[in-house]
Amino acid sequence: MAALRINILANYAGHMWIALIGLVFLPLYTRILGMEAFGLVGLMLSLQAILQLFDFGIGGTVNRELSRRVHDAGLADSTRDLVRTAEATIWLLAAMAALLVWLGSGPMAEHWLHLRSLGPDEAGTAIAIMGVAIALLWPSTFYGNCLSGLERQPELNLFNATFATLRYAGVVPVLLWVAPTIEAFLWWHAIVGLAQSLVMAVAVWRALPAGERGSRWSAREILRNRGFSGGLFGIGVLSVMVTQIDRLALASFRPLEEMGYYTLALSVAAGLGRMVQPMFNALYPRFSRLVSRHDETTLRELYHLSSQYLAVVIAATSAILIVFARDVLLLWTGDAMVADKVALPMAILIAGTALNGLMNIPYALQLANGWTRLALSLNALSLLLIIPLSLWAVPRYGMSGAASLWLVPNLTSIVIGIPLMHRHLLPGQALRWLLRDNLPPLLVGFGVALALRGLLPELSRNLSGLALLALASGFTLLACALVAPAVRAGLQHKLSFVL
Repeated sequence: MAALRINILANYAGHMWIALIGLVFLPLYTRILGMEAFGLVGLMLSLQAILQLFDFGIGGTVNRELSRRVHDAGLADSTRDLVRTAEATIWLLAAMAALLVWLGSGPMAEHWLHLRSLGPDEAGTAIAIMGVAIALLWPSTFYGNCLSGLERQPELNLFNATFATLRYAGVVPVLLWVAPTIEAFLWWHAIVGLAQSLVMAVAVWRALPAGERGSRWSAREILRNRGFSGGLFGIGVLSVMVTQIDRLALASFRPLEEMGYYTLALSVAAGLGRMVQPMFNALYPRFSRLVSRHDETTLRELYHLSSQYLAVVIAATSAILIVFARDVLLLWTGDAMVADKVALPMAILIAGTALNGLMNIPYALQLANGWTRLALSLNALSLLLIIPLSLWAVPRYGMSGAASLWLVPNLTSIVIGIPLMHRHLLPGQALRWLLRDNLPPLLVGFGVALALRGLLPELSRNLSGLALLALASGFTLLACALVAPAVRAGLQHKLSFVL
């Protein structure tokens, strides 16, 4: 458990740094590039998510296989063959993705985006460069899956934090001293993406167990896991459609400038997502190992323990971000107009992200058991619900309508998915997951945040306002922790040890 604790802490340190540095520099990008050009950055993030699903589940499969094989010296050669085969496939797919975006860049700029200040030629060039940037960064996601499967999270987070710093902070001198254009912004991202992929490739091969021979291409290593990979691919396709339909609908029906404002709201919601991902990254390989050993007792204990800790983090963070939405945006951007426009869609996105975060531990358990059918079915159902909703909500309600598209599928997953999952895995544990692990922190977190919102004055953009927000966050987090039994017991143990 000590190694798992270190991995989780390393994941949180890395993700918090990435979230922090992003929050520091994003408002600066909007001022230098303009909101419409910044909308293209939001488009790049959507294209990146869409294209990365075409790894056909290879990354997630390698993650699971490495966590199962790495402690068996007899499997060293086959393990290295698996990574070599998957690696070559990923680089080929990345090159094809770059070509696909380049071919579609002109038509997308001319016939899809609603441009105002940018010309179609300028937007088309930017989209073509996006394809290069996405392709060069894409392999780093695969190598991250490898390091996660090898349970090398401290090393993985060091790489992610370092290159995120280069990406976010390093582009500022480029914009200020070379050219304040979206093209310069994207070329810098392409350069940093290539460096990250190459450095992480070296790290993965150094971390793999030594074999008796050189690694080689082996289609069998990929094909033997095609059932699980196919399930992950299906989940990925539907999941990307569910998660990206709000952005695609907004770009289709509304001015590109609104995409820029919406990207700010998405960035804050992504910050909450970064509070969740560290737990998933550390627990998925550990769950996989426990499942392979048939250690159901330890698995069940770890499942509930991790669910409670994650619920405390999600409840406290989402409560503050939703209840103090406008204050947070004003403190961040310094622009009252931006805060007024973005507060409501951001709050809706945060609510959806919070529900999605609660599902991450159950989803890790499903993947550890090689069970992908439930996630596939839930994503398909969600898609059937939100496609017609997008045609009505986005043209009429703009950013708030788009944000609602993210809330619907996550409500569906909680209401339908949780009972079905616990009927198949860990029978009899659904009510404990809901009533003991998750509901108390959520109710108390929002209750405390609402009470503090009523007691505190409107926050000003100064040190006093920042201190009041930090105080409210601390009180809310403490309250959430005290009503979660496992977290409260852990705090009491630490306190008694110190005293």
